[in-house]
Amino acid sequence: MSAALALQKGINTTLRSTAPLQALVGSRVLDRVNAGETLPYVHLRQFQEIDDSTSCGDAWEVYGDVDVWSDTPGKVQASQIASLVRDALHEQDIPLDEPYALVELRHRDTQIGDGGDGLLTRARISFRALIERV
Repeated sequence: MSAALALQKGINTTLRSTAPLQALVGSRVLDRVNAGETLPYVHLRQFQEIDDSTSCGDAWEVYGDVDVWSDTPGKVQASQIASLVRDALHEQDIPLDEPYALVELRHRDTQIGDGGDGLLTRARISFRALIERV
């Protein structure tokens, strides 16, 4: 398992166990979205892993994008869900599977806009994590 996959798994577990988020999206925290998926949902969209090792040990920077999709008119619902995602992850101690340990997880930015078809709203929440091998 890579550091990025360990982070994705930890984020998935954390978001699925966040009660206020569950109230809005249920169990729809997805790493793959199938056609016709019920809205709203959270999509663990993209993760990039960059080696940050030193002579002292193995480490990685991992950048991740989490998307929120909503079909509720306006941007309110997508904004609310994005805020819950940010609060559940920013500077939180997300457990990772061995041999990885999370050093830091920080929110970078949130973009909220049209989903491209004029009917959906997408919020993209970006994070940066520092991970080390234990």
